[in-house]
Amino acid sequence: MADIKFDRDIPVPCRYTPGPVKIDGRLEDAAWQKADNLLFYVPVANETPISKTEARILWDDNYFYVGFKAYDRDIWSYLEDRDSNTCSEDVLEVFFKPYADKEPYFNFEINALGTVYDAYNLVRGAGGQDQHRWRAWDCKGLKTGIFIKGTLNDPAIEDEYWQLEVAVPFASLPLLEGNAPKPGDKWMFHLARYDYSIYLPKGMELSSCTQMSACNFHRWEDWRPLVFEK
Repeated sequence: MADIKFDRDIPVPCRYTPGPVKIDGRLEDAAWQKADNLLFYVPVANETPISKTEARILWDDNYFYVGFKAYDRDIWSYLEDRDSNTCSEDVLEVFFKPYADKEPYFNFEINALGTVYDAYNLVRGAGGQDQHRWRAWDCKGLKTGIFIKGTLNDPAIEDEYWQLEVAVPFASLPLLEGNAPKPGDKWMFHLARYDYSIYLPKGMELSSCTQMSACNFHRWEDWRPLVFEK
């Protein structure tokens, strides 16, 4: 496993794993050890964030996998209903666009309770002020797992980190028409984080695995390519 250089022009290899990954938030499957490590930076400034985040990506014949480790001294989330405004709490996010020549893209935003916001964005900007139109879509068969090293929702106790595993089924993505990617296929993607904390000077911090030219995680022009390898 190597650290991936922070450069949106450098494709990120998405390693193939022959067997399913156990989705429990612990990142203990051997397959994760073969995946390269993506580090996060503050958007636009491209500075190292106070709250460190690491992430890895994998795929098999059925799922696109993302694993996060988010260091966090103040872990909290309260929203429990699907498609709640999870980005108003501690949240980790997955964005991807399977085709460069087609507008639609997907985003998944999952808080520290495991509450899912998922959206199939047909046209950016056409979903209302907060893109709420597109969250009516639910990704059937989506799997998530959370592990917390700390005490959720108690600011009196300093925490260490939380981890998230996500398995997105290819069969549930309308653009793919039930098909998995092929080796050599490229997607545009990025991974992001909102961290709200009593330990942060401004109370919150954004970070991303790509070089953003604006603080807009939906700006797919700034996302980076991934290549499915087998």
